[in-house]
Amino acid sequence: MTSLIDQRLALALEAARLGTWTWSIAENTTVWDARLEELHGLGPGEFGGTFDDWLASLHPDDRAQCVARVERALANPGPYMLLHRTIWKDGSVHYLECRGTVLVDDDGKPTATTGVAIDVTEREWHKAAASEALAHQSEIVNVLQHALLPAALPYVEGTRTAARYIAADINPAVGGDWYAVLPLPDDRLGVAIGDVAGHGLAAVADMASARFSLRALALSEPATELVLERLNQMVRVFESDTMITALYGVYDPASSTWTYSTAGHCPAVLRAPDGKTVLLDDPVDPPLGVATAFHRFCTPIERGSKIVLYTDGLIERRGEMITLGLERVRQAVANGPDDPDDLCDYLADVMLQGATAEDDIAIVVVAID
Repeated sequence: MTSLIDQRLALALEAARLGTWTWSIAENTTVWDARLEELHGLGPGEFGGTFDDWLASLHPDDRAQCVARVERALANPGPYMLLHRTIWKDGSVHYLECRGTVLVDDDGKPTATTGVAIDVTEREWHKAAASEALAHQSEIVNVLQHALLPAALPYVEGTRTAARYIAADINPAVGGDWYAVLPLPDDRLGVAIGDVAGHGLAAVADMASARFSLRALALSEPATELVLERLNQMVRVFESDTMITALYGVYDPASSTWTYSTAGHCPAVLRAPDGKTVLLDDPVDPPLGVATAFHRFCTPIERGSKIVLYTDGLIERRGEMITLGLERVRQAVANGPDDPDDLCDYLADVMLQGATAEDDIAIVVVAID
């Protein structure tokens, strides 16, 4: 009987559209699952099942470098990564990113490789398109960020939401700030926000991957800490050199609670109907890519409350302690207007008054009606 862990792993693989393989060196057999065959444009059972069949599936221009990378991994057993193209029967070219590891026997001799693969065609197209437009950095910011972030937020009964993305003034390179608002069953509302370390096209790719993966995982996993745990596993597989902060919370109208988990991210601000405003600064777990597990916290939410999530660009100033920025945003939320859209604009104006935006900023406001 399939275990619960296996079922959850299968759901995560399905949600992230990951294919898997195992190559046995001694037996010269390569086993692909149906998803990996699909990623190569093949039907179930069409893959031949040998190392040579894998080579034949690669774009001719990518074969030599892929073989060389596998040979290096076998010579020094451990994890490795491949990025290659494959040509489907219809002539279309697709990019696959593979993360594998070498399995060894008791003597340390390689016996097999195993791993996962994901289609990154859209990401590579974005990279190519952006590379051709490097002379127009400000346009890249507007086009890519607004293409990857939602143009409109979904509606969930009993709540109003608003969000803003503000590009940095000093560094025009595209940043990795992201957010997501998710309608969940039983009129629950999922809200996430995060920040990929760094700027540029790599940050955008990692940002898009984190945002889309979280959306998929949140639909199949109700526990906030497990959503971050699954997302953390994916980050460690596909963005092993990346660090991503994230906060994911769920508002449940049935229990009037806000349940949340945090991966190295700034604390949310909660404003009660009477105007009392607090930072939800429970102990923070490490960022995605670093952490091993996450905690879950829960706080009661009254009607008329506001929940404000944001990225560190809103509170950080050069040469200033972060605690000052946190207190400043708490006071700004306390003094701000009730309407979520107006509160977003107010926070941006007040927090950046007399300062230059040195980093990108994302803000999400949730009003509980």
